[in-house]
Amino acid sequence: MSDEIAYLKNFLQVRLVSDFDKARTYYQDILGFQVDGWGHTERGNNLGFILQQAVKSEDVRPNPKPDKPSEDEQTIGWDSYFYSNFDGVGQLYSEFKSKGAIIAYEPRISPMGNSQWKHFAVKDLDGYVMVFGGSQ
Repeated sequence: MSDEIAYLKNFLQVRLVSDFDKARTYYQDILGFQVDGWGHTERGNNLGFILQQAVKSEDVRPNPKPDKPSEDEQTIGWDSYFYSNFDGVGQLYSEFKSKGAIIAYEPRISPMGNSQWKHFAVKDLDGYVMVFGGSQ
C-alpha cells in the first residue's frame, strides 16, 4: 500500500429536493446553473452539487440556524457558500434579483481587515440557502 494521498478531483454535495423538475428549472432559469438529467448542478468551474428527488417531502432538510453563528446577523441556516469578488457578488445579486430569485437576505457589507466583505443569500424552492460573498 502506498503512502501517497489519493487524488480527489471535485466535491459535490447531494441535495434532496421535493420536486426534481421544479428544482431543475429554478436552478437553470433563475440561478443560471447548468443541470443535467442526473441532477449534476454546476455554475462555473467545479461549483455545484447534485440534486436528487426525495422519497418523502420530510426528507428534505435544509440546515437550521447554527447555535453559534459565524456572524451576529446570521438568522438563518446556510447550506452552501460560494466565493467571488466584491464586484462579482454585486453582479450575481443583480442577476438573481432580476430573474425573480428568492432573496434570503439583501447584500451586506462588513469590514474585514483592510478590505470590505460583501455577501447576500438566496433560497431555492425547498428552502436551501446559498450565500455568495467576496471582498474588495
